[in-house]
Amino acid sequence: MSELPVTPLELDGWLEYNAWRTGLRPRRFGASDGGSEIRAVFYVGRGGRLWLPANNPYLPLVFRSAKSRPNGRTSDWLAAVGPLVEEMRRRGVANGLMFPPNVEDVRPWRWAGFLVGVKYTYCLDFPIDPGCVDKRHLRSVETAAGRGLSVDRSDDLDAVVGCLGETEERQHFSYRLGSRELVELRSRLGDDAFRAYVCRDAAGRAASTCVVIHVPGSRAIGWVAGARRESLADGAGHAVWRFAFDDLTTAGATGIDLCGANIRSVAEFKARWGARLEPTYTVRTYSLRAAARFSVDWLTPHRAGMP
Repeated sequence: MSELPVTPLELDGWLEYNAWRTGLRPRRFGASDGGSEIRAVFYVGRGGRLWLPANNPYLPLVFRSAKSRPNGRTSDWLAAVGPLVEEMRRRGVANGLMFPPNVEDVRPWRWAGFLVGVKYTYCLDFPIDPGCVDKRHLRSVETAAGRGLSVDRSDDLDAVVGCLGETEERQHFSYRLGSRELVELRSRLGDDAFRAYVCRDAAGRAASTCVVIHVPGSRAIGWVAGARRESLADGAGHAVWRFAFDDLTTAGATGIDLCGANIRSVAEFKARWGARLEPTYTVRTYSLRAAARFSVDWLTPHRAGMP
């Protein structure tokens, strides 16, 4: 049985970058038994508790069962994940930890007394099927080309930061990423794993960007993206992602996780590429902090009038 492929968020450079930026200590967890295998990465704070660092979509957790039948795979999962759950229970969780969409069964955490929640992301398999892409997206890519917009991989990280900043302002959130952080990440990951794409208008000005973390043979991580306000109607965002999908396919990615489906307008944009909506589970320990976080999560959409 072949080994589990390394995923982008397990790369040594990614762990080193998070340690450099946050001061947290990355710790790998791994076990195998009878052909089954489980791997995970923890980030440990000063008090020994576990954290999900800022700008990390998930804590990596991958599993492979040696069994072919569903009941056998479930038994293998429950046996393999038990020590990991116990390690998390023993250490405690400082903030909400999110697992990637390949983690489908979070009952062991609930049984161990964790508070379990659910969010969503969109995942797209490569090569993409144009027949599944919304025609409006395809027209927007054509519009961008007709207006002289062009896309390429770029090392102009100031241009990337500028596009990210305008999106942060419009959407009222912050990546807290500057050129210094992006330079550091690129230096630790290398140019193959760190892929920054920039769409420029006919005058050469940066219009839209996305940054992707990539490992051949695995699903890429669509890490961050942004666009300048004046470029939104020109199809720059559509063009940069279409180029990225083709480039990543050529580079050996099996697909891409577009990382999130919780801002309504952004979720609609991602869905129209033909991507699948998949749940991503969160776990945290019961505490006053968790209760406060739940209250904020509940109040935010209700104050905005959302259902």
